Amino acid sequence: MAAHARLFAALGYPDVDVRYVGGVVRDRLMGAPPHFNDDIDIATPDIPEVVMERLSRTDIKVIPTGLDHGTVTAVADGRSYEITTLRRDTACDGRHAAVEFTADWEEDARRRDFTINAMSLAPDGMLFDYYGGAADIRAGRVRFVGEPSDRIQEDYLRILRLFRFQARYGQSEIDNVTLGAVRTHVKGLAGLSAERITREVSKLLAARNPAPTVAVMAATGVTQEILPEAHTGPALARLIAREHETSVPADWLRRFAVMIPTSSAAAVALRLKLSNAEAARLAMLTAAQPALTAATTQLDLNHALYHLGQGAVADRLLIAWACDGDDSGWKTQLARTSAWQEKTLPISGADVLALGLAPGPKVGALLRAAETWWIESGFTPTRDEALVHLKELVEN
Repeated sequence: MAAHARLFAALGYPDVDVRYVGGVVRDRLMGAPPHFNDDIDIATPDIPEVVMERLSRTDIKVIPTGLDHGTVTAVADGRSYEITTLRRDTACDGRHAAVEFTADWEEDARRRDFTINAMSLAPDGMLFDYYGGAADIRAGRVRFVGEPSDRIQEDYLRILRLFRFQARYGQSEIDNVTLGAVRTHVKGLAGLSAERITREVSKLLAARNPAPTVAVMAATGVTQEILPEAHTGPALARLIAREHETSVPADWLRRFAVMIPTSSAAAVALRLKLSNAEAARLAMLTAAQPALTAATTQLDLNHALYHLGQGAVADRLLIAWACDGDDSGWKTQLARTSAWQEKTLPISGADVLALGLAPGPKVGALLRAAETWWIESGFTPTRDEALVHLKELVEN
């Protein structure tokens, strides 16, 4: 029996009204493949203790991940399933909600943010759509369940989720009532954690073309509230156009970098709590040097490729191209970068020491000088030729 069927049977279906909720329902209606890297969300009228007791009778692993909010995680055949008891909100402070359990599916749907997230799907394929989510999917419309102002004040993160979902699914413009509510409550974003902001921004920028949505965020004051340093001009739109033109996959951090000034990159990375790897990459992508232009010589490009690597140089070229109003020359630079093959210096610090030098800073300086000569010689000198040059450097 497939993992899904085993799990629903363990949860009591069909005697218990258990359904899929969330992204898996949305993806099915859109005809898109499920996002298998994400957990699959399931809801049930049973309380968490009953859910855990039911699953304990099977070989399905159960983890009490969020009992206060009615959620447990089931693991079956290597996949994770978030199983949540139907709920209604009893109090909200703009970040957290106090909840009570319910057996009313429509009441549970009412507390969800957008109509396209408020649908549920029975295992037999029957769709339950209390607020017109299916019609909104067909129209490419992102719309709150109920009054936008009320829903935003329950959780200010919904402002960012609105724009993230708009970037991914929106084909119709966000309505003026919703945008007015965003403007009214934009200061509520100040209470969000850095982690929540980063998560939403990274997902938004990973959409196929988030530039129009980012422009609306700037027009409503959202960008200024969460990223006051950000450039909100045409560079992001041009970068995305260049990515599509050259068939380069979307990369949220590359797109983020085109919005962030060099002088602000370190502070932004710290404030948003980027990982060490993300912060280092953002610093590299926004660094002023090496300056890469459409007129960069092959020699200077070789230096950049050798020290930064092919992927980093391609990213920096795309960013520089997006910031340049002239298209000429950039494709040539990208073609040169694409043709690059990694090079390895044929000598090392051990070769410097073998010439009788004591360990110290001079060893590194000599090796760097030899490396520069090797790069500027077109990477062609052999190891024997490099050793001869190194000996000349030592003797001089």
